[in-house]
Amino acid sequence: MKRPKERLHRVTVIGATPAGIAATNKLGELGIPLTLVDSDYDLDKKLSRDEWVLKSGVPLNHAHRPGLIRILRNPAIRCIFPAKVSSIKHNRQGFRVHLNIHQTFIDQDKCTLCGRCVEICPVLLSGGEKAIQINSQRSLPGRPVIDKRRRPLCQENCPLGVNAQGYIALVKAGRFAQALDLIRENNVLPGICGRICTHPCEAVCRRGDLDEPVAIMDIKRFVADHERSNPKDIPTGDVHKKSEKIVIIGSGPAGIAAAADLARFGYEVTVLEKEKEVGGLLRYGIGRHRLPREIIDDDLEYIKKLGVQFITGHRVDLARDMDLLKKDFDAVIVSIGTWSDLKLGVPGETLEGVEGCLSFLSRVYRNRIKALNEKVAVIGDGNAAFDLARTLLRLGAHVTILSWFPENLIPANAEEIRAAEEEGILIRDCTQTIAFLGENGKLHRLRCMTTQPGEPDAQGIPWPVIIPDRSPFELDFKRAFVAIGQRGALTAHNPSFGFDVSPRGLIEIDQYYRTNLPDVYAVGDSVSGPSSVVDAMAAGRRVARTVHGNLCKEEISYSGPLRPENKDFPEIPLDIPSQARTIMPERQPGVRKDNFSEVSMGLSEQQVLLEAARCLQCGVCSECLQCVDACGEIQAINHSQLPEETIEQTGVVIIANPEIAPTVKGDDVIRVYGPRTAKPDVNAMFIRGFAAASRAMILLGGTFQRPKGYGLSFSTPDPGLSPEIRMGIFVCKCNNSFGWLDDMNQYVAGLSSQKDVVHAQVVNSACTPEGSSAIIRTIREKGLTRVVLASCVCCPLNFICSACTDQRSRLKNALFDGTGISRSMVQTCNLRGEVLRLLKRSPSLALKKFTGFIDRSMKRARNLKPLPDLIRNYNFTTAVIGTSEVAKSSALTLAQAGL
Repeated sequence: MKRPKERLHRVTVIGATPAGIAATNKLGELGIPLTLVDSDYDLDKKLSRDEWVLKSGVPLNHAHRPGLIRILRNPAIRCIFPAKVSSIKHNRQGFRVHLNIHQTFIDQDKCTLCGRCVEICPVLLSGGEKAIQINSQRSLPGRPVIDKRRRPLCQENCPLGVNAQGYIALVKAGRFAQALDLIRENNVLPGICGRICTHPCEAVCRRGDLDEPVAIMDIKRFVADHERSNPKDIPTGDVHKKSEKIVIIGSGPAGIAAAADLARFGYEVTVLEKEKEVGGLLRYGIGRHRLPREIIDDDLEYIKKLGVQFITGHRVDLARDMDLLKKDFDAVIVSIGTWSDLKLGVPGETLEGVEGCLSFLSRVYRNRIKALNEKVAVIGDGNAAFDLARTLLRLGAHVTILSWFPENLIPANAEEIRAAEEEGILIRDCTQTIAFLGENGKLHRLRCMTTQPGEPDAQGIPWPVIIPDRSPFELDFKRAFVAIGQRGALTAHNPSFGFDVSPRGLIEIDQYYRTNLPDVYAVGDSVSGPSSVVDAMAAGRRVARTVHGNLCKEEISYSGPLRPENKDFPEIPLDIPSQARTIMPERQPGVRKDNFSEVSMGLSEQQVLLEAARCLQCGVCSECLQCVDACGEIQAINHSQLPEETIEQTGVVIIANPEIAPTVKGDDVIRVYGPRTAKPDVNAMFIRGFAAASRAMILLGGTFQRPKGYGLSFSTPDPGLSPEIRMGIFVCKCNNSFGWLDDMNQYVAGLSSQKDVVHAQVVNSACTPEGSSAIIRTIREKGLTRVVLASCVCCPLNFICSACTDQRSRLKNALFDGTGISRSMVQTCNLRGEVLRLLKRSPSLALKKFTGFIDRSMKRARNLKPLPDLIRNYNFTTAVIGTSEVAKSSALTLAQAGL
């Protein structure tokens, strides 16, 4: 025989079906604490289903609206949705229900359902839906939700984590300035990266599964260039300035990114650069035809406005100057890059006419070389090799690129290869240089061998190998440039530097970018070897966080927007039309190849809007955070919301929807659902819900309070009305959801001069906890005895009717329940429904009605009378009339419940 449970006085209802709603309402009316759980976020939408329409044709959500609002505002009822019930276990007190509460990213207690977030959201899915799902005033309280999926692949594959979907959504909406602001949150060099980024984001773009990847880099470039033609003040934010000072040696991508983030943290940052101009490899290693120098200057201007100080022409001797820098600064970051070209290591490499890629380019971009009318070979096959080849072409050279890969496997970007071929540069593939041949110390020929792809390595790269039994061949060249990468400039194990240095000449660091020297960090290519611009910048941002954490003596954790990790992207619609990628317009090869004018000309506004529209918006919500700004001081939107788990200890479980409840056995589990194949009958479902509530009463047994005999029902004593009139006027503008006029502010401000008016105020949103508490505080502090509340509230009565909204109910509860404020002293007027809705259509009419509304309400407030207190006698004995089976069952149930 099972031991009886000592049940907790609490019920958990799983499933907001008509039966579940009926059981919840009835138990709530009886004052029994309960929790309602459902997987849907919006009960209003759920209960509007066609199968639950009443026989009269009225949808259930409309017919039962007051009951739904009472559920959501009953202090005895806790609503948890959307949520998943992961387990139900029996225990001595009843049941243990394990719930996983889904992220909605909106605080239901703060949200006023004003709809401003929906209006500003730039995301528009193929079905016309927004990322924020809300039914505005028709929806039930606090149940809007932001639909987020896992992190988009473009953002995940970006070393900097740039929110590509976010800025593309803003571009699509024509908000170019906001798009640039969003880019700069993670990438402070948008103009530069819009031209030379390796764009790994595009390699994983899901649009490529349909036709072609979105031109993400080209859109970024447009946004950056748009600011150049439409300049604006750049807000630097109110950053608390810190006393610590940081110096960065080197102004390449890693150093710039670190400097920008540290300045945002509030530090005084100084960047030392040995050259005459800032930029490092960006300025002295990349061709002007790809990256105009004015673009570098524009991006650096933003960095300077953040407060970063650049000192050029300042060469730092790492062996001699480090102690002095450590004395003057709290942290030193070494970001000196890799400026030593790798050598092939073959005979003849020291001949005159053989030169490294960077050593030559740095002389070109210092204007030391202005022409080179020779036949030259470029040995290499990466982006640097092709950039060098195109630079040599513009200096007048006849250029051949020698690559040991076959042409289809050359690792340089496809755009670089195509552009070089269009400009007339010869590409000789499957060719490996094995010696440089010369006379009198000068280069004359290259000795080469034919190669073929070898076995793929662990990364899948088929590094070429020389074909056996092939004879070497010679090529005539008087100049050759080796462009196969760089190595660190430091000498391994040279104690004069003080650093631990690897055999490749790179500075050795730990996982936090710390060198072996105290308070000295290293980052960028001087640590990793040659890398892309975005990889170097990402490392710069990481070292900035490390330095900040060490100086603050605390761990710096991520505090940005969060996404659900297990919620996959929407399926790509089958009916979405195929649309070709917008092609970047370029100058004709014949025009561009003999000068350094920029080759790519940029997309037009019309082109960029068309290209942005190709984005599939994989993450649904783009996390552009425009909704946060629109929500304003309400602060209901929380993009950093974490998923929650909770345990409900409950005496009784009622399962109204078996599809969202895990399997649980037991005679004391109350099930209120019919067979799956049965036709839904709303009336029958309600009866099952009431029956479930009665059975719950029986199971709760001795924990249920049963009034007996006679009783007296009366309202809470009303404080009454003071004969002295001290009037306060509170006007709610509903978070500007309909707009607002300055004339309205001026009118309210002038009311204080009228007779009996002690206080007049415009409230942003009265139904929020902050808004209602501010009104209560003002009433108490100023001793107000009459109040005009111009909001969405129609009446001050403790009553919910079919016209009520949750905002009205929430505001009335906050003002009158347990506050000591008399309902008799408050004159309400429905400003939202009668005035604010007219603002967009006719501002002048809205203003006229506004002043009339307030004036009439003030007159009525002076004539308010106390509300009557009703007292009723009750006999708690229950009479069941009739002898049918229903009557007998009802009588038996009431008796078993102890009534």
